[in-house]
Amino acid sequence: MLERIINTVDSTIFLWHITENASELAGLLAPYNDLALEGVEPELRKKMLHNTQFLSTRILLFRYAGLKFPIIKNQYGEPLSNGVHVSISHSHDYAAIIISKTKRVAIDLEKKDERIIRVAHKFIHEVEEFFSEEERTKYYTLIWSAKETLYKLYTANEVIFKDELRIHPFSYSDKGEIRGEVLKTPQILGVRLFYISFDNYVLTWC
Repeated sequence: MLERIINTVDSTIFLWHITENASELAGLLAPYNDLALEGVEPELRKKMLHNTQFLSTRILLFRYAGLKFPIIKNQYGEPLSNGVHVSISHSHDYAAIIISKTKRVAIDLEKKDERIIRVAHKFIHEVEEFFSEEERTKYYTLIWSAKETLYKLYTANEVIFKDELRIHPFSYSDKGEIRGEVLKTPQILGVRLFYISFDNYVLTWC
């Protein structure tokens, strides 16, 4: 079911809570199948129509966001719908999209899980350890989500998350703004990222 819509100055975010089974979602998507399945290999179409995360994101794109053209990736891997910038993410029981007619966008959705502590050394730089040990799970998850969003925005094939994507210190809240940087570019690319925290998930976008 549609969980919420977030309108910003130049983009719109749609969040879906996946409470339906694949058959129910496929029924909602049915009027838009031609758009949703454009470019999908015939042998994969049946599989996609049983994938609740795929179905949820396409319902958001074509039923709620009202896109009239299929999603096609450009030479940099950025999803577009006839010039409309698109980004998609899903995690467990939630799916999300962001669209904009005027700028490149990116979004990432993550579920908080304490197992992230075991792999944090792979993406957390020492300068990003600005919180207490008891807060690691929520901060690590949000930083990972923010870096995933930066990566999608940058659309580079190779980025070292730990060394080439940087998140500035922030105070965790139910919603807020984070300052991020892509250090791989000739000039440092500064990015304003926004997030909400809900139901043990974090949603990050820019």
